[in-house]
Amino acid sequence: MQAPFSLLDAENTLASPVPVPAGRATQMLALTILWHPDARRIGEQYIATARSADIDVNRFAPLFGAPGGRCAPLDQRRVARDSLRLRRHRDDGVSLLLPQSRMRVELNGAMLAAPETRCTPEQVDAGLVIGLGGVVLLCVHWMDRLPQDSAIASVRGVSAAAIRVRELIRQVAATDLPVLLLGEAGSGKELAARAIHQASARCREPMVTVNMATVGASLAEAELFGAGTGAFAQAGEGSVFLDKIGKAPQPVQAMLRRVLQTREYRPPGARTKEAARARLIGASDDDLHDASFNQALLRRLEALVVQLPPLRARRCDIGVLALHFMQAWSARTGGAPELPLAFISQLCVYDWPGNVRQLGSVVQRALSVAQAGEAPDFGTLVPGVAGRPARTRPGKLGAQAVLDALEANGWLIRNAALALGVSRPSMYKLMEAHPAIRQIGQIAPAEIDAALAAHGGDAGRCAAALKTPSEALRRYLRGRMAGKVS
Repeated sequence: MQAPFSLLDAENTLASPVPVPAGRATQMLALTILWHPDARRIGEQYIATARSADIDVNRFAPLFGAPGGRCAPLDQRRVARDSLRLRRHRDDGVSLLLPQSRMRVELNGAMLAAPETRCTPEQVDAGLVIGLGGVVLLCVHWMDRLPQDSAIASVRGVSAAAIRVRELIRQVAATDLPVLLLGEAGSGKELAARAIHQASARCREPMVTVNMATVGASLAEAELFGAGTGAFAQAGEGSVFLDKIGKAPQPVQAMLRRVLQTREYRPPGARTKEAARARLIGASDDDLHDASFNQALLRRLEALVVQLPPLRARRCDIGVLALHFMQAWSARTGGAPELPLAFISQLCVYDWPGNVRQLGSVVQRALSVAQAGEAPDFGTLVPGVAGRPARTRPGKLGAQAVLDALEANGWLIRNAALALGVSRPSMYKLMEAHPAIRQIGQIAPAEIDAALAAHGGDAGRCAAALKTPSEALRRYLRGRMAGKVS
């Protein structure tokens, strides 16, 4: 088996940054677990420190780990013992060489059939999403440092980009200079501002937030500089976070420049000046280097700049973020339904123009749909995206493909049919003809009871163990319960 970096290696540990110059040639190829039946494994990584060696991915290798944790293989029955081989080329493209087994392998949501598929360097830059056996999703991407424990819980992610942002936040929090946060809408600028405030010496004082895009020009001055009620007065020695600072009216921009220059301001209607003791943190998703923004203010804000990467630039973080939103839903509602792997795969492949905020909204809507007993459809939840695959002729589908689709979709017939691109009636016919799939009426009640006991009463896992549709199993259990009540 291939061994990952070792905690016992004095030069390369899980907490050690790897100082390398920019460019792919000196970066390490990494595998991150985007999704796994054991949610605790999501976000674990394998880093290929040797540039020239192939990476064999199978049930027992490589070993994936997290900082400070154990290293373990994927260890899933649906992942074959024969290896999917990843080969890095001199131009930094990567080839996927299929195993000899019948394991289903997907690349960015499409099933692979050719013995070798070559991906361009640009595709690897974007992150390759690989599905194995209908149970595991991996992301192939670059890392310029080894994984590190996150001391800033609000900035989630295992990517090199996420690690860099946390490092910058720690550095910025140790100073008292103004900060400018730049990034696309939804990329987490307010979370970063709160992380800076909480990690600073001002953390016991308030952080007051003002969205300049929602404050009218007539009220902006009072909102910021009002005596006793303005943001600077309320923050005291804490922090003032001005979101969308590029939308601030020109007179207010001039006032902010003077505040940063003199550390004083005059409240509207007042005769005396007040001391501005709060630290200013600004954020923008606009280009501030034009005539519409006060360039003298910009030069002072640029004392410290933190650039928040878009989600499409850190695709390997999507699994960790999606799991976080699911866990938050579960904490609020007392439990979260499982989402089909095909849907999770679409989450991981999509480019997310609305970034983390959009991802969170889609995951929550999907959970709401699933909670109501329906299958979440990506194309419906993300307008403009073709969520349904092209129709497939049932006769072209092999028995293994049918079984894989059911396994990947929690043995829900509708979800499996969507994943295969067939109608529900066609799916029923495929299941009836399959030698390994059983109708609920063919299974002895004692076997059903044993499977329920073995899986803690979880009907979804019980259905997978019995190889029977979960809808039929749930109807059977409801009917049996109704009989006991009556």
